[in-house]
Amino acid sequence: MRALALGLALAPLFPPLALLSLLFLPRLRGLSRGGKVLLLLYALSLLGPALFAPEPWALPLALGRLLYVLGLLGAGVALAEKAPKEAMAPLGVGLVLLYLTAFGATFWAFGDKAGEVRLMHPFHSPVGLGLMGALGVFLALYVRYPWPFRLLLGLLGGAVLLLSGSRGGMLALLVGGGGGLLFRGRGLWALGLGGLLLALAASLDTPVSERFFEAHLSGREGLWLRAYEVFSEHPWTGVGPYVLGDYLRGTLFGECFLFPLLEAKGLHCSEGLRPLGGLWQFAHNHLLQALGESGLPGALGLLLLVGGFLAAAWGEGLLFTLLLAYAAMGMVDNPFSVPSPFRGEVFFLAGGMALARRDPFPGALGWAGVLALLWALPFLYLASRPEPPPPLLAYAVLPREGVGVVRLLGGEGYRAQVWLCEAKGCQRLGWEWRADGPIRFALPEGLPPGRYRLRVVLFSQHRLALRPRYLLEEEVTR
Repeated sequence: MRALALGLALAPLFPPLALLSLLFLPRLRGLSRGGKVLLLLYALSLLGPALFAPEPWALPLALGRLLYVLGLLGAGVALAEKAPKEAMAPLGVGLVLLYLTAFGATFWAFGDKAGEVRLMHPFHSPVGLGLMGALGVFLALYVRYPWPFRLLLGLLGGAVLLLSGSRGGMLALLVGGGGGLLFRGRGLWALGLGGLLLALAASLDTPVSERFFEAHLSGREGLWLRAYEVFSEHPWTGVGPYVLGDYLRGTLFGECFLFPLLEAKGLHCSEGLRPLGGLWQFAHNHLLQALGESGLPGALGLLLLVGGFLAAAWGEGLLFTLLLAYAAMGMVDNPFSVPSPFRGEVFFLAGGMALARRDPFPGALGWAGVLALLWALPFLYLASRPEPPPPLLAYAVLPREGVGVVRLLGGEGYRAQVWLCEAKGCQRLGWEWRADGPIRFALPEGLPPGRYRLRVVLFSQHRLALRPRYLLEEEVTR
């Protein structure tokens, strides 16, 4: 247990240590019968679709994910030999070290302008860093650290969440804190701190703090639409774990990108990494991610697994709060996709600790339904908006030199995204434009002559988000 505690403290700075979790696979034998059935159903939902998925690497990648997840759950079962608050305490030490390196790295990259950009880390995006800040707040509230360290962890965690500008991290803090209220735990403190952070953000006149009050989805609509298209083409098998990113490349970011801090220092994907660029591109919603990777069976298996975690954690404030925070953030991000920079791994460690407490059935079924509704909320909102009349595609030009042009008839009031599609994937060109005039866009460098599909996705603006309304396609020759 001492070695496990040391690994938990060091893993936030040295994420590959999480691979040692495979040594804890035998610990799963100690689970209840219901816990073993839950893991068997999850394994079948992952491996079964991969057998028939169109991508040849689907099965070995699915097997790799399964073993890694099971290893993390086994490590969680081992941690459960102690009370959750005591077992999770070493993680707070690792988080403090992570926060300090984030502050140092951001100042190293931006110097005096560090206060004008989102807080970054060499191997965390600002979104992931915001979630790690929320985790520190929860640990500071629930774990009985010595008060100086408790205060330091809570203040640093809140500062990291605020300076990262992560709306997903704030959502995790507020929903997780709300879950803590169910057990008269520290949920009220978490909600109060979340309100304080939002008040501070409102008082700061910076682009980072303003993010907490922005209603747009930062381009997630295009990712959701593309992930749904992949699912609709392969509804029973998906395309395979970790392979969905190949179909999402270019939709929101480039075909291959590194962490924002590294990109800011001029480090970009080498040619050797470009074929692997899809491995770290996600659908930004756990339901759509599972549907695109493993079809309906995979989505049901994931819902049941996470529902089982929540059912088994019921009554234990820290575990339930952490798990619910991750689940809430799953509406707009993929916080427990693994492997990760020891971010999603914490979720499965907590899940293993929960399964060691009690049998997850029959509560897992009810919580799976709650999760399905939670993760579908963005789409239920978008689907509830009225339909305006459809525009028409007047012309689309893809010249050999210069810029491409698209012109719509009846595009008033719409925003437009333009994608260039080949046989397998689509690349987003630029960001978005008003659709009531000519849309001019730069072509990708080195684009060879040939036939392509030019897709124009039209969005209508509403209070909370842009809703994808219409998809217009034109086959063009360059």
